[in-house]
Parts: sequence; C-alpha cells; structure tokens
Amino acid sequence: LRPSPRDMMAVSRQNNQSILSATSCIILASSSVALLLWGTLQRRARRKAFELASLAHRLVKEGSLVDCSDVHVRAKILYAAVDRATRFWFPSSDSRPSPLKSQVGGLSDHKRRVLTADPDFCLKPLHVDERGFREIAFYESLRLAHHNESSLAKRLQIEHGDLPALDELAFACDSNRSQKHSNSNLRLTSCMWDDFAMQLFVQDEVVQGLDSNTRNAWGELRDEVDLLRRLSSFTPDYYGIIGQPTSTSYEITSESYLLLGNLTVNFKKPCVMDLKMGRKTYERDAHYTKKERECLKYEQQAEFGFRIVGMRFYDPAHVDADEEGFVFLDKHFGRSLASTDEVVDAFRTFFKTRNTPENEQRLAEALENNKSVFEINELKKQWRICKDEYRTEIITDLIEQLQCIQTWFEDNDRYCFRSSSLLFVYEGDMSQVNRDVSVVKMIDFTHVQRRKAIDEGYLHGVHNVLSMFEKLIRDEDS
Repeated sequence: LRPSPRDMMAVSRQNNQSILSATSCIILASSSVALLLWGTLQRRARRKAFELASLAHRLVKEGSLVDCSDVHVRAKILYAAVDRATRFWFPSSDSRPSPLKSQVGGLSDHKRRVLTADPDFCLKPLHVDERGFREIAFYESLRLAHHNESSLAKRLQIEHGDLPALDELAFACDSNRSQKHSNSNLRLTSCMWDDFAMQLFVQDEVVQGLDSNTRNAWGELRDEVDLLRRLSSFTPDYYGIIGQPTSTSYEITSESYLLLGNLTVNFKKPCVMDLKMGRKTYERDAHYTKKERECLKYEQQAEFGFRIVGMRFYDPAHVDADEEGFVFLDKHFGRSLASTDEVVDAFRTFFKTRNTPENEQRLAEALENNKSVFEINELKKQWRICKDEYRTEIITDLIEQLQCIQTWFEDNDRYCFRSSSLLFVYEGDMSQVNRDVSVVKMIDFTHVQRRKAIDEGYLHGVHNVLSMFEKLIRDEDS
C-alpha cells in the first residue's frame, strides 16, 4: 500500500527533526571542542607569556648576578671560563708562574699570592666559594659585552638556558638525562603550540601585560650590556681560568686562578697603588659581624669613600728601599691616615719626583757653578731631569682616566660595587723614554651586585680621589 500524503509528510517531519537534532548535536559538540581548544590555547599563551616574563625578571632582578646555588649554572660558568682559557694559555715547563713582585693588596699569610707568567699574564687566586663563581661570571659578562659575542643569548645560556652542544658538564650527574634527550621531540612540539598560541592571543589583555613586562626587562638587560661594554675598557684583560680540572664539574678547586692581563708588564720600574673604593666594603645582606669587622678596619672609609690598601714606589735612595730600590707601604700605613691632609701627603709620597742619582749629582754640580735659572732649565731638558716636585704629567694623565671612570659611574644605575679596588700604575724609572705613562684599572669583582640605583659610595670615593689629585697639581703650580 502506498502511504498517504499525510503519512509521508509526518515521516518527512520526523526525518527533518532527526537531522536538525543531529546537526545541533554536532554544532554543540564542535562548539564545545572549539571552546575547549580556545581555552587551552589561551592558557598556554598566558603561561608562556608568564614564563618569559619570569625569566626576564630573573635576569635583571636585584642581588647577585647569577644563582650560584644552581649546580647547572655553576657548571656552565666554569665550562665557559675553562674553554676560554684554552685559546690563550699554553703552559711551558721552561717558564713557570712566579709571585708578582708588584702586588700591594691581598697580602696575607693565609692567602695565595698573585702570580705572573710569560708573556704578559697575571694569575689571580680564585675564592673556592660563591665569590669565585660571581667574579668569573662578572668577567665573562664583561668579555661577552666587549666583543659583542651575541651577549644576550650567551648570557641566557650561561645563567639559565640549556646548551645542548656544551651541556655535558651540566648533566654529568643528572639521572634524568636520558629521559630529557628522549623527550626532545615532545618539547619541540610543545614549543610549536606555545608559539602558535602566543601569536593567536597577542591581543589578550593578560598576554599584553606580561609581554610589556618582558619587553621592559629585556630593555634593562640591553642597557646593562651597554654599560658592561663601556666598563670593560676600565678593567684588565680577561682570558678565562686555569688550574681547574674538567672532571670537577661544579666546584672551584684551590688550584684555580683567574687568567688576567698583567698591568705592570710594560713598566720597567712599576710604581703601584691599590685603593679600596666605596663608603662601604660589605654587602647589604652581610652578617652584622662582617659589617662591624669591615667598619673597624678604617673608620674614615665612610668619609673618604676609599682607603689605601698598599703602595709600592721606586726610590733607591730611601732608607727603607729593598734590594731592587722599591719602598713598600702596607695596609696598616693606609689605615693610619686619619685626615684628608694625611691622605694627600701619602699621595705626595707616592707621586714624588725621584730623579736618578746620576742626574741629581750633575744638577748639584751645575748649581755649585752658579748657573743661571735659564741655564739650569736647559740642562734639565737636556738631561731629562723632571723639574717638578711631583710627577705632574703622571697625575694629570691619571686624572683624565679617573674622569672617564667617574662618568661611567654617573651613568651606572644597574650595578653596585662592594670591596672593589682601583689599581694605579706608573713608570718609576726616570731614565726611560716613555717615563710619563700610567694606567688605572678597576679590579676585584667578587661582591658586585645588581641594584637599580646609582652607586653613590663608589662615586663619592672617585670624586674625592680626583679632588686630592687636583690639589697636588694646584700645589705644584703655586
């Protein structure tokens, strides 16, 4: 029997309703899946943005430059420094390192001496605790910034990121190493989804806020790199570390040394002075006993912004001169200087003109022969006798160098230097053709911290040293 039109219409309505119901279910399911996927991607985008913002924040947060408690960070720092030294250090059995005769600071019975090695290396003993890691990390940062070796990426790798090609040390004792390598494809896929989510939700309010924080932090990091690049010209050349066995992955050994440039190598009779800079020589989080001990060393440190750690000058005629003609004044001499006048007098002693005994004798004979002032001055020029009481050309040159360091500290609102020093060197042999050469460099970076403020203590010390040097020039002119 053929169905009636009414029955056919009822069946058609039923079929349409079934189709509509199925379509609605499909749309509802699709919408649910889309919403679920949308929410998942949104969460991934926000999580990725948060991770990037957190990483950027850690790179510029106040405090130590690196997290020395992280075993992987320590391994990367040591590996980078040891690898750097292999390009420069080629020890020879014919020439062994020897104590640096011109060392004036850090002298103690319980401390290792600074060494010197051919052709122009200076070997500074490393602290075996976190101070050693912090100084290595600071020199590595200086080197990367100075040579523009992809500074931001390199710093990320050393401080936080994985180095697949260089990470053997970091994973040497990691029980999950094989699992990490086996999951590399999974991590790659995850990163692709994260990148897609970040692009999809680039206008998301949360993602935008975190992205803004990230960009600000990266801007600060770029400013830091620029500051370090400028600072590198005021520090000794750095070539890595030596004496560190590669099998010791995470700790500095007692035989390890920083490999630096020898600042005295081009001087025949180097006169050296070490100034400990800053109003404070301890960090903010130091133990109160440490703070008290440092303050008692030299109460005028807070007033002057520096103290004389030691000085060594060439004066063969001095009653206290050693067999090579040098006079050494140690840290106790520096701590005995209680007033500004006494400190200025100490600088006068260091920069006093000391002509050779032969020329002094020739000049005395000329005076006995009643030579005129004009004739005496001409003889001084001929015999290369310095007519000033103090080495004014040396002082003037050091003032110019100090002014450059002062300008850097006026711009520096990222780093705080504690217990760091300025090392002054000039030629003490008046018979040398290039006798008026000098250099001043910043040394000792075991207590450098990141702090978003001007380092007023160091800047105060530099200003006072400049003022005292300028006073010497004015006194000579008058």
